[in-house]
Amino acid sequence: MKHLLLIEEDTDAREMLAFALENNGFEVIKGEKNTSVDDVIKLNPHVIIIDPSHTKLCSDLKANELTNPLPVIIYSSTLNVNKIVNKCGADAVVAKPFELEDLVHLASRVAYKN
Repeated sequence: MKHLLLIEEDTDAREMLAFALENNGFEVIKGEKNTSVDDVIKLNPHVIIIDPSHTKLCSDLKANELTNPLPVIIYSSTLNVNKIVNKCGADAVVAKPFELEDLVHLASRVAYKN
């Protein structure tokens, strides 16, 4: 079973996403807004999904040789989401609105690619 770190501050959104991901074979670890690179190293997920308010964490993960290979997916309704992704080095993006199925398939694809 693949471990997925989900960092989403909105409780309802986090629970909905976690439910969908768990029903599709992931063990979901719910991160906090202050999750650090050291926390990620300890948790050792196969893939990370974050909202765009955590681009600093994404940049820090991609700058660290231990966490750089971890796939990071950002999902957002922001109009300039591609700019955000390019700035922090995320591996993939899902633009809102999106189907949960699309996010689950993307997470599976990047998690099982490694």
